[in-house]
Amino acid sequence: MSLSSFFYAACLGCAAGFAFGAEGFSSRNGAAGGVSSLSGLWAQSYGARPGKVHLYRNDTNPWLQEFNVSLRAQYQAAAVAPNGSGMYPGSHGRTEEWRRLRLGWNARMFRDLKVTNIWNMGGVDGLGYEKEGRWHGHRMTRGNLYEANLEYSLPDATVGVGKVLPVILAENRISSSKYKLPEISAVENMLVSDSSFGVWSCNDEKKEPLGYYAGLWSNTDERSRGTWGTWESANMSLGLSVRADGMLLKEGRLYCDWIYNWGDMKGRPYDGNYTGTGARNVLAVYYYGKQGAFELMAQAVWAYRLKEYSSGGVTVSPSNLAGLTMMPSFNLTDHMQAVARYQLGFGSDAVKLNKRYASLAEAGGSRVDCYQAVAAGLNFFVYRDDPARLKIMTMAEYGHSRGGRSAGFTGWTFICGAYTNF
Repeated sequence: MSLSSFFYAACLGCAAGFAFGAEGFSSRNGAAGGVSSLSGLWAQSYGARPGKVHLYRNDTNPWLQEFNVSLRAQYQAAAVAPNGSGMYPGSHGRTEEWRRLRLGWNARMFRDLKVTNIWNMGGVDGLGYEKEGRWHGHRMTRGNLYEANLEYSLPDATVGVGKVLPVILAENRISSSKYKLPEISAVENMLVSDSSFGVWSCNDEKKEPLGYYAGLWSNTDERSRGTWGTWESANMSLGLSVRADGMLLKEGRLYCDWIYNWGDMKGRPYDGNYTGTGARNVLAVYYYGKQGAFELMAQAVWAYRLKEYSSGGVTVSPSNLAGLTMMPSFNLTDHMQAVARYQLGFGSDAVKLNKRYASLAEAGGSRVDCYQAVAAGLNFFVYRDDPARLKIMTMAEYGHSRGGRSAGFTGWTFICGAYTNF
């Protein structure tokens, strides 16, 4: 039995057992709770005071304290308006998709042990592509394992093992439920790793004067992304952070991440399914700050020995990559937020554009020497105290490519999406 099959069977078995055990459970002291009807599920998900969707909760039970279900869904439409170029036949310069559709469960056991299982439900990783001068639309992908892990809370730290999205780099570090723009910057997107099997340890960085997050990850090239990779393509990550209140804004924190990849960075047979980082070494320094309704994220990143790629039958070894991202935001009201972002990346043949939308345009090339873009957006929240519960995100971005082996993408990208999370 493969590791992914083992996780699948174990997770389904646990889910069925916990859900069955929770059905109809009651307690005279009122410590137990859960849902036993669709109306109860709706009340916990989107009621006046939404929270976790507990199928079972009983803090007095020494074995199982909580069993919850989770859903993360983002459906969005996008269009591009490139300069001086037509479209590939069939692309029409627009597309729509399930950007994220993840269903799972989590449980708290023995007080300090958390079990998590989340699955991509299909369609999430599909990308449109150009072939022989024509555009081919999004491909539905089969469901695959996104997270399956155990985390144990110690007095001063948390340790974990299993499959999870490594916590690295500024935009990728935060949960996708808290994204302020529908897509992360192109420079960061080409460097971060996908969900990977590994071991990690961290503390509560937001509260501690000195925070850390360290992990050792095994990547994979498998199309299902549900298997353990090989240590020949492993990577390690180390993130440190310090409290920086008053440095730029009233509340702030400064981070430094280092990611080292043991992979040889040469062309891989399943390039689109490789889950590791895009460079041998990645070093990033970034800052989060807040003062009243204003927030700021700023990041400088440097990547050494980028992953090689093939262009016109020739293997290309890109130069080192340098990048900069600035993202200010302002809460206009309790239910509306304005956000902007500037991104810059440069290095000979080094900047990989965001394939998801740039490839809609005939001028779209995958690698350029320099790319910079300015984006602006408005977000609308239904729930003031929990924006990720249900929100609308909009974004307009103008990007400009220069140099490289193709014209790259220069023009506008427009995105509008709906997001829900519980």
